[in-house]
Amino acid sequence: MREFWDGPHAFATPKDLSLTSAPVLLDTARRVTEAGLAKIGSGLLPKGMTVLMSSRAPIGYLAVAQLPVAVNQGIAAIVCDRYLKPSFVLNWARQSMGEIESRAGGTTFAEISKSKFREVPCLIPTREVHDAFDDAAGPCYRLIAANTAEARTLAEFRDALLPKLVSGEMLPLGADSNGGP
Repeated sequence: MREFWDGPHAFATPKDLSLTSAPVLLDTARRVTEAGLAKIGSGLLPKGMTVLMSSRAPIGYLAVAQLPVAVNQGIAAIVCDRYLKPSFVLNWARQSMGEIESRAGGTTFAEISKSKFREVPCLIPTREVHDAFDDAAGPCYRLIAANTAEARTLAEFRDALLPKLVSGEMLPLGADSNGGP
């Protein structure tokens, strides 16, 4: 099984979704190889067009994949097409969570099967209504994704630079070697 792991492809689990602070998945803890990807039923799902929902342990973590990603059996993936956009699907899932959870079963922990998930009703708006919604909500979600990615990059810079500043290995901008301005 070692030949399946530590490859180039992102592999999402409910734990990855639980660690997101916004409804955006930027990366995953695990990666799979080409051989591993060939064993995964979802295949590689498209970035920016796939809404992910944890379907067990617990049900309901939601995010839009911002990278091509394969998923494990604990995630329901909704690949949006040119008509239904992730902004709509994400809000539909959030608003339908009570219905989704009511269809779950399980003795150890609640889980909704893919077949039960497909039975959850969804009122599809007309193209005009959907486009108007996406014109309003889509830019907000794209901004959330961009800001989340930028915050992550800034945190990585902080984490790399702060120890160097504290140790004196690196001086703050404008400081001379004596520590003064």
